[in-house]
Amino acid sequence: MLDFAGKDYLLKCQDGATGMLKLPKGCAKLVYGSPPYPNAERNYGVWKTTEYIDKISPFIDGALHVLSDDGFLVINVKANREKKTSHASSRRSLVIEKLAIMLEEKWHMFCVDIEIWVKGNPVPTGLRCACQDGYEQNLWFSVSPKWEINIDAIRRPYESHSLETYSDYEYKPRGNGLTYVRKKKTIDPNPIGALPLNIITGGVSAKKGKHQAMQPAYLPEKYIKACTNSGDLVVDPWVGSGTTGVAAVELGRRFVGFDVYQEYIDIAECEMKAVVKEDSHGRICEKTATGKVE
Repeated sequence: MLDFAGKDYLLKCQDGATGMLKLPKGCAKLVYGSPPYPNAERNYGVWKTTEYIDKISPFIDGALHVLSDDGFLVINVKANREKKTSHASSRRSLVIEKLAIMLEEKWHMFCVDIEIWVKGNPVPTGLRCACQDGYEQNLWFSVSPKWEINIDAIRRPYESHSLETYSDYEYKPRGNGLTYVRKKKTIDPNPIGALPLNIITGGVSAKKGKHQAMQPAYLPEKYIKACTNSGDLVVDPWVGSGTTGVAAVELGRRFVGFDVYQEYIDIAECEMKAVVKEDSHGRICEKTATGKVE
C-alpha cells in the first residue's frame, strides 16, 4: 500500500527507475514523463545517443512493473543531433525511433500513436545544415494489445469552417473506387467537440524557474485525461518542477513523482501545495476534474 500521509500525491528524491520498482506492482494507470534528451547538456549529465537505450531501459522496466494490465506509458522526448565534425555535418539522431521500435519488440508494448508536439516558439539553435528544430515526440504505448481511451475528454473545438461545411454539405461516394464514403450522408457535429488530433500545437513553457526544461501543462493534461479516470494513479519518474503532478492533482488523480535532485523535489512540492487547500478541520482538499474543491 502507498502511504500518501493524508495527501493525494507523493514526491521522493530517488532515481525514478529504482523508485518505480519499489511501488506495488500494477498500481498505476499511467506513467508519463520527459527523460533527458539524447545528447542534451543538462545538470543531470549527458545521455549520449550511443548509450541512450541502456540509460533509459531501467525506467521502461520500472514502468512495466508499476503499470496495470490496462495501463499506458507516454514518453515526451526530442531527438537531438550529433555534433558536427570537420568531416561530417550535424546529423539527426534516430535513437528515439529506435526506442519506439524496441518498446514493441523488446518490451512487448503496443503503440497507440507517436504524437507530435509542434512548438510555436522553439528555441533558436543557429542550425544551418537543416531546418529549425520545432517539434518533439510523444511516444504513447499501451500495456495491453486492446485498449480504451477517454476520447471525449480530449475532444477539441470545431473550426468555424468545419461547422459551416457540416451544416449544408452532403458527402457522396467517390467515383475513383475509394470506399471510405460508401453512401450519401451528412455529418452532425458532436456537441462535445471534434475528434482530437495526434498533433499538439502550442508554445513552450513561459514559466521561469530553476529547472532547465519546464513543460507546459497542456502536454501531460492531454494524456492524463485520455488514459486515466478520477482516483487513478499517475507516476512521473522524472518529476522535475512538478508539472505532471500539478496536472494530475488538479484533475482529481493521485500522483507519485521521483527525481534525483532534492532541489527539484522541493520545487515540485511547492507547486503541488499550491493546488491543495485545507479546510477548517485540517483535511487536505483537492480540485476535481471540474475545478471544484471537495
